[in-house]
Amino acid sequence: MIQKIKENYLLITILVFAAILRFYHIDFQSIWLDEIHTMNEANPNVGFFDLYDIIMAGEQMPPLYFYSLYFLFKIFGYTTFVARVYSAIVGVISVFSIFLLGKEIFNKKTGIFAALIITINPFHLYYSQDARPYMFLFLFTTLAFYYLIKFIKNNNQKSAILYGLASALMIYSHFFGLFVLFTQYLLMLFFIVISKTENRKKFFINSFLSGVITLILFIPAIKIFIKVTQIKEFWIPAPTLDVYTLIFKEFFGNSELVLTLIGLLIFVYFIKLFKEKDSKVSYESIIENKTIFSFIILIPWIVIVTLIPLIRSYLSIPMIISRYFITVLPAVILIIAIAFYYFKNRIFQTSILVLLVIFSITDIVVVKKYYSSINKAQFREATNFIIQNNTKNEKVVSSLGWYMPYFLKNDKVNYEIIDKPLDAFIVEMQQDSTKIKPFWYIDGFGREYKPSEATLAFISANFYIENNYDGFQAWTKHFILLKDVPMTIDISKFKELSQYNGDGFMFNVETFETVNNIVNTSGWAYFEKQVAAKTEMEIIFIKDGKANRLMTEKVIRPDVTTYFKNDFNVDNCGFKSTYDISKLESGKHQLAIYLVDKETKKEGLVLTDKYVTKP
Repeated sequence: MIQKIKENYLLITILVFAAILRFYHIDFQSIWLDEIHTMNEANPNVGFFDLYDIIMAGEQMPPLYFYSLYFLFKIFGYTTFVARVYSAIVGVISVFSIFLLGKEIFNKKTGIFAALIITINPFHLYYSQDARPYMFLFLFTTLAFYYLIKFIKNNNQKSAILYGLASALMIYSHFFGLFVLFTQYLLMLFFIVISKTENRKKFFINSFLSGVITLILFIPAIKIFIKVTQIKEFWIPAPTLDVYTLIFKEFFGNSELVLTLIGLLIFVYFIKLFKEKDSKVSYESIIENKTIFSFIILIPWIVIVTLIPLIRSYLSIPMIISRYFITVLPAVILIIAIAFYYFKNRIFQTSILVLLVIFSITDIVVVKKYYSSINKAQFREATNFIIQNNTKNEKVVSSLGWYMPYFLKNDKVNYEIIDKPLDAFIVEMQQDSTKIKPFWYIDGFGREYKPSEATLAFISANFYIENNYDGFQAWTKHFILLKDVPMTIDISKFKELSQYNGDGFMFNVETFETVNNIVNTSGWAYFEKQVAAKTEMEIIFIKDGKANRLMTEKVIRPDVTTYFKNDFNVDNCGFKSTYDISKLESGKHQLAIYLVDKETKKEGLVLTDKYVTKP
């Protein structure tokens, strides 16, 4: 074992590095919409056979990933952490798999280069921390090509069986694997044709054997596959002319520096191909010439797997989305790795490799702030906000109601969830006044709070937004009955009002305008040296010691935390408020901000320099 470690210390170092990148902050982000799909469809509380029907109803994917996660949930617990760790483990294994493929298609050094490049690849890193089957697809696509190449080089039953198993796992990961399988069968046909006459029959029989194994193993997924082929329309938009350019850039994080180096390396690969001398097209000559062999394998892999979906997207139904093309990422990485091998000057080779690592890590950690900035919809935070504040067990309404049970209907909480858009839910209230009751509404992922005029008018007449949370691509609002809301706030505790009363706090009124008797104001306010999450905020108009409350909503303002370089998170310090001044008594009213935090016992009132006059 010590000898093995000495021989493979570079690979081991790369795998450790890959694990660190993939396990660090693995549960920092909330699960987004598709990951909620995973949690719902791999629910360990449903029956084994019922799970198949759930997958078929909710997904357009084979069942293998969901069944494997189903059993992991039963063993380790039904949590997003388990789901994400599963993807990370598969991600690290896939780094090793591309080493194997690089070693088999070219040599060990190429495998090392490929493993390092995929370790720092932002696309691979993202899906290694995503509770979806795409890392499965990457791993088994890589392994399917690894065993295909071993089969082409050593045409026997053992290699045929191993390839058949690997290709079955590939198409069980995602149906896009079928395009890869078609490419692989074309490659097998090519090598059968150029083989010596006496070897063709054996090659064909073993190829047929691998195909039969794959087909038999795929039988349990055929029912889902047939359902997918019957889809007539899909949410994916029609492809643009530059769709593959955009996907290629996304593979490398859209970093100009990284893309420049990648472009150089791909250019080097093709220059080397152009310099290859003409030779007889035969099985032996291609196998022996690693440059030509890599071309025969990698270029059809990329071209065919990208061409078929493009044609089908124009002729039938759009199906081009970047994550599906993780199937061609191993081929692109291998071209780059082979190009590195072509650099014979070790100093130049090492310099380019170091630059690629530095540019990639800098882009991931510093520029994109992958481990510290929010880039997934904050449904976890939004639903936690409901759980913390829904003390009266009120119903939760959402146009994404199907997604909410994982958060809001489990062994800890059990809220009534109504799967309806806000407009439709309000229409029911308009038709039946007995349904006018307090409720929570949650939505997100492109669905903003933009009710129709009729809905907005009904809400204004009957409800008050008592509390709200606005996160990244997820938000929730608590609607309480207007008749239950005191329109004034008792500020008598502050005896003689001055500009600053009680505990002081930081604040800024950024907008203050009146349009058609409606006052709109926004800004931020927070107590210093504490988090803002639990601070309650009211924007009020004061006249003669009487305080009228405006309809105040919290707004997430991470820019405030960043600008003031706060040691405490004050992202929840933002506000926006509206008020119909026709409800005010005549006279001059002063805008004020009132903050109270029941945990820290702080309470403060600031009178601003903003006024409104009611004739």
